[in-house]
Amino acid sequence: MALFVELDSAGITDEWVKRACAGLASGALLAHPTVSVYGLGGGDAGTDSIVSRLKGRTTATPILRLVFDADRLRRVFPAVVWPEVADVLAESFWPGPLTLVLDDGSTSGLAVRAEAHPATRAVLERWDGALGSTSLNPSGEAPARTLEEARATLQAMADPGRPLLFVAAGDVAGSPPSTLLSLRGGGFRLLREGAVERSALEGILGRTFE
Repeated sequence: MALFVELDSAGITDEWVKRACAGLASGALLAHPTVSVYGLGGGDAGTDSIVSRLKGRTTATPILRLVFDADRLRRVFPAVVWPEVADVLAESFWPGPLTLVLDDGSTSGLAVRAEAHPATRAVLERWDGALGSTSLNPSGEAPARTLEEARATLQAMADPGRPLLFVAAGDVAGSPPSTLLSLRGGGFRLLREGAVERSALEGILGRTFE
């Protein structure tokens, strides 16, 4: 059963941020806003399989990690390879819709970004770690972008077997998804062009993508 954590008209409050982080610490799932869609995830990798089951997708698909900033990323994931150019990209586009895929010793790498939505960012600032995140929707369907779509999606999902907290932050912008840029192997590969345009990345990196 979902526990709805509502934002009141006064906006972000310390009370609900503490409540969300306490839930994450106890293993709860968190449905949360991003700048483009609502997301669903948890505070540790152990929740990934539960989230994949709720969405009806394979567990082979990695789940993105949201962090407060680059310093938090390097502390939480000490095995991650953080090249100098990543500092330039983070300074230019974080917090914001640029997802970096980095080497971390795994076969798939680590996909990570610093989320810009103020509600989720407030949770990330207090939460001493990263937040798993994938779009809130059954696999193959459009992600939830409005408050009512998010509520309806959560209510239709199977029982997750643990608490599920919902940061109800109204309708989100519905902007393009984050741009996905791989820095693995010491190179650059644009995996998906999204809210951060190709030309902006090329200007920062001083190179043209194929």
